[in-house]
Amino acid sequence: MKLLAVLLAVGCSGAEVRVQVLSLFRLSAFGVKAASMQLGGQALGSQLTVSAKGRMVCAGNVCGEALRTFGGSVELSVPGKISRSYPGDVRITARDGELVAVIGLDLENAVAAVVAAEMPSAPVEAQLAQAVAARSFYAAQARRHGDADFCDSTHCQFLTVSTEASRDAALRTRGRVLRFRGKPVPAMYFRSCGGRTMRAEDVRLPGGEYPFQAVECAVCGRDPYRWVSELPEGAVPESRSEAERLELTRRLGWGRLPSNDYVVERREGKGAVLRGKGEGHGVGMCQRGAVGMAVSGADFMGILRHYFPGASLGE
Repeated sequence: MKLLAVLLAVGCSGAEVRVQVLSLFRLSAFGVKAASMQLGGQALGSQLTVSAKGRMVCAGNVCGEALRTFGGSVELSVPGKISRSYPGDVRITARDGELVAVIGLDLENAVAAVVAAEMPSAPVEAQLAQAVAARSFYAAQARRHGDADFCDSTHCQFLTVSTEASRDAALRTRGRVLRFRGKPVPAMYFRSCGGRTMRAEDVRLPGGEYPFQAVECAVCGRDPYRWVSELPEGAVPESRSEAERLELTRRLGWGRLPSNDYVVERREGKGAVLRGKGEGHGVGMCQRGAVGMAVSGADFMGILRHYFPGASLGE
């Protein structure tokens, strides 16, 4: 399936984030298209295929430690599978036979891409709230990867096709971040809750200096997303740790433990049945609740005040 992700520029913010892209695919080769490229001290053409050979990047007979593109935009592709274009220049290295591509993105382009991934068809005010949350996350976090500041998976913030609506959300909230005691809040968000969000310590997530509080969520409280999952003996989580939940879902499948809000019905010798509500870690902004608040007339500042009590909204 071909996935085309075009991140269109929303204007220069003066800030840049370095994002490892295609991070979920573990590729040993892909195509690169850019205005100009350089590898091993040699200038190359505008379109080529690169591959990883140990810790070296090779394009045909030319090899080097890193390939760099120049010109302000680049397309990375695997024919017949994926093609993504980014408004920035990329540095490609190799690690253990796999390529690592890190793109330098203007902050507002990155924010627009997150909004498009997380709330593609949400009401405007919910998209504005998501833009501020995404920007706050970027502003608050230190480097999370050895080769980059962030990755494009849900470990950091998922990126996908930016849209006119998501670019508008980035522009309308340009520079605005959530702050607590003068510092950016590492804003977290998730798909839906069971009627009340969780504290960071409830699921053993680091909240930093901001005290993520549990707040009521009217939309999910009235009609929560409910799920049932059967787990084999030995697979039932020992705690509500988000790390444990993610590890279990990696082993057994992403749908086996959708959230940290559940009750356990043990069956002797046969594992257990878990009955839960919500989707995601449960900390910070409930996206389903944010959409419901927007539909009911709340603006993005009201949404953020509700899910991030005590935080201020500034630049």
